[in-house]
Amino acid sequence: MTTFVTSLVDAKLFSTQMSQRIINTPHGRLRGLLITLPNRTLPSVEAYLGLEFASLRGRELRFMPPTVGRAGPWTGVKTALKFRPICPQAVPSDFTSQRRARILPFLEPQQEDCLHLNVYVPLGPSPGTCLHHGP
Repeated sequence: MTTFVTSLVDAKLFSTQMSQRIINTPHGRLRGLLITLPNRTLPSVEAYLGLEFASLRGRELRFMPPTVGRAGPWTGVKTALKFRPICPQAVPSDFTSQRRARILPFLEPQQEDCLHLNVYVPLGPSPGTCLHHGP
């Protein structure tokens, strides 16, 4: 299934669709987004959004070392298509109102269980590619 989404960033459009490539990781198979930018000198990238790399198990481990992510190994193909909440932080006060309006959607929502990665991979052949975080 291919889904096309057009987004507005700095008044320039870019398009996204579901990537056709499926990546094998130590935890399971993963599919992300293909992002094409309007500037033809910049290559398209595959984005894997909201990958959990550790967990606080809600608030259970607050102020304790994080554990391995809750997702653990999975069956089937997992889609990594959406941003997860960011870690709590103050919105800089010295931003112009235009810049604040542009960045605010990326600073919300916020929560303490924010141990997620967004991975961007240049588009190109990659036989045997394996995304892996850890020892």
